[in-house]
Amino acid sequence: MKKALFLLLTVFLASIYVFSAVYSLHQVHKSIYYDNKQLSKDYVEWEEVRTNIKDYINVSVVDKISRDKDFEKSGKIGFIVAGLTSKFAEHAVDQYINPEGLSFLIKNSSQRSKIPEPTFGTLIAGVSLLKFDSFNSFHVNLESDGEKIPIHFRRFGVKWKIDQIEFSDNLMSKLIEN
Repeated sequence: MKKALFLLLTVFLASIYVFSAVYSLHQVHKSIYYDNKQLSKDYVEWEEVRTNIKDYINVSVVDKISRDKDFEKSGKIGFIVAGLTSKFAEHAVDQYINPEGLSFLIKNSSQRSKIPEPTFGTLIAGVSLLKFDSFNSFHVNLESDGEKIPIHFRRFGVKWKIDQIEFSDNLMSKLIEN
């Protein structure tokens, strides 16, 4: 009897754990589909995401510059330009990586029509997208232009929030080329 009760309790707690992750993913889906800024504020750690994106841009700029032979010839002016570019990118991230910026990007996206409407079916299907990294984090892979972009969630009590977005090594190169 005690073993059955323990097993039942374990299954119940595991179900709540997984459902809380699926529910948070579904809330993010709803925030995007319905352009709900409040949901995105509740389920995205915007400060951490901004820091993550700034770090990615800075590393990409430094990497690109370090491989550029013309940069070596430019001397101090090159370092000033690199610093200004980095500051401009940080300012742009601060201005646009927030609920209002996400809303603007969604409204102007050509991919908007491809986002499925959030339903009970998409809620349940969310289980198949979860890839747990640890007890307190999981990620889902967003596919865009044939590339997978891992979106990381971290647990805050029973709620999960996006706290990091991984970008591919060549994403910055693609953005610079376009």
